[in-house]
Amino acid sequence: MPIGTDTVLGALAALALTCTTAGIAAAQAHSQNPARLTFVSHLTDIEFFSNTGPIRGWPTRPLVPGDRIIGQDHIKEYGVAVGRDNETCTISFNRDVLCQDIVVLNGQGDLQASWTVRWPATGNRGPSSFDGVVDGGTGRFANAHGTLHASTLPNGETEVSAVLK
Repeated sequence: MPIGTDTVLGALAALALTCTTAGIAAAQAHSQNPARLTFVSHLTDIEFFSNTGPIRGWPTRPLVPGDRIIGQDHIKEYGVAVGRDNETCTISFNRDVLCQDIVVLNGQGDLQASWTVRWPATGNRGPSSFDGVVDGGTGRFANAHGTLHASTLPNGETEVSAVLK
């Protein structure tokens, strides 16, 4: 069950984007009506860790339960940087990857999102889309909750759409 580096990279980018989208949506959701927002995440750094320590460069073997992926992204709205995110993903069983992300939106607060994705059994790309939850925040995003959907764009960035209540 190898996990390709493109798959991990795409998933992390999607993750970052998802969190950012949810955070901004939460900031604008001051009524009981759900707020819908869409943003883009651009991967800036990624590191891989196994049970024996850091992996230099991209993994050359399948990731196994307990391996971790750490990433950071720039969060953009309409092409303008509005923050960053920091995500951690842990490889679980049956190709499941469990991810948590904190999105820092400049001058507004932080937003937390989480999701699970299943890596394909073959190939070198991750899932082209995934869904997750927004489960809290600080500042303007205090008590934020909702859902998100992330999709990999042709340029490798991730587009995230969030609905917050």
